Amino acid sequence: MKLLLTSLILITLSVIADQGSKIWVRINVNPYESSTLLPNLLELTHVQNKGVSFSFLGNIADSMRVPLLIVISLLAMALLTYYWWRQRHQLNALSHLAFQLILGGAIGNLIDRTLFGAVTDFLHFRFYSISFFVNNLADILISAGVVIYLLGMLQASNRQRES
Repeated sequence: MKLLLTSLILITLSVIADQGSKIWVRINVNPYESSTLLPNLLELTHVQNKGVSFSFLGNIADSMRVPLLIVISLLAMALLTYYWWRQRHQLNALSHLAFQLILGGAIGNLIDRTLFGAVTDFLHFRFYSISFFVNNLADILISAGVVIYLLGMLQASNRQRES
């Protein structure tokens, strides 16, 4: 019960932070407007991503793309939650944190897709003239969750070898 409550709190806080940042950007930054945050590394750039990572599937008609991405997102979240809950007794704290971050980020992007048909992205990562990607807090939560999960698996593997 404690894990469930803690998880719900962290997931909720992640969604609130993600949605709050996106609302701020939609209100205060015009689409495609850029401001330097860290010279040659990070810009605040408001874009609406109709697809998924790197705008994949973004050119499909809204009538097909939006329902497809919502269904895929819901299915992925359901499978992830099922796996996490089934394995919860075998997972370490890092792995639990990872699932919470991933689900919080996934919910944040799902809200955007459902309400707006696109995800608000605004963190433009670059290295001087090389542009990498524009993403949002939800994307960072998902990426951090994956890295933390891998660290948790590495930690568990090391503990097994030591015993």
